[in-house]
Amino acid sequence: MNHESKRVSFSPLRMLILLVSSALALSLLSGVGSAAVRTAESTAQGRDEGARGEEQVPEYVLGPGDRFHVRVWGYDELEQEVFIPPSGVAILYPIGEVKASGLTTSELDEVITKGLTRYVKQQPEVTVVPMTYVHSNVYVLGEVGNPGLYPFTGKMTVLDAVTRAGNPSGRAAIQQVTITRPDPDNSEKAKIIVVDLDSVIHKGEAGNDIDLRPGDIVYVPDVISAAQRSKGAARGTDSSREQ
Repeated sequence: MNHESKRVSFSPLRMLILLVSSALALSLLSGVGSAAVRTAESTAQGRDEGARGEEQVPEYVLGPGDRFHVRVWGYDELEQEVFIPPSGVAILYPIGEVKASGLTTSELDEVITKGLTRYVKQQPEVTVVPMTYVHSNVYVLGEVGNPGLYPFTGKMTVLDAVTRAGNPSGRAAIQQVTITRPDPDNSEKAKIIVVDLDSVIHKGEAGNDIDLRPGDIVYVPDVISAAQRSKGAARGTDSSREQ
């Protein structure tokens, strides 16, 4: 049985259209793939930078003059507000004297939980919440309305501190606000952190507004000293490159 094979012929114009369509399709697929790869790489890089940028904030350490609220779940009669006197020894019902000064809230939580086991039938679930922070402060210096010492209030950012100190003056270089943070393990060392408050205030970049810690020194420089410091840093960079 004979089979006849049919040949399909394409005109030059049709061949050109097919070639152009194929090239466009490949280009689009390549572009989508490249964009997906770039997006994935960018996302991964952002996560890595975010993880490196995160710094764990230590718990607040209670001290004389502070007040804290104690709640014991299921025992409303044990809910109370407690004041830490100058001695650092607080009085809690029904436990009695508790050395609260020098402890974090979680450490005090454990002490109270252990003390209450003698007075309640079930394992107590205790929550300790600081109410006032008196013994810890932050310093706000430089080009602000009222430079000085301000009580640390738990959740407090650089912008909070500068606002409490009377806002930046007209000569303030708010792009180069610095935090001097003492090293808890070495009193002779401190960490310097530069904060761009201009981006926080005028661009809404709230992530640049860093949380403060007790003992931090916030310094708002004037525009002249900030410019001199930038020039000095630039000279140091140039000289290191020459070497």
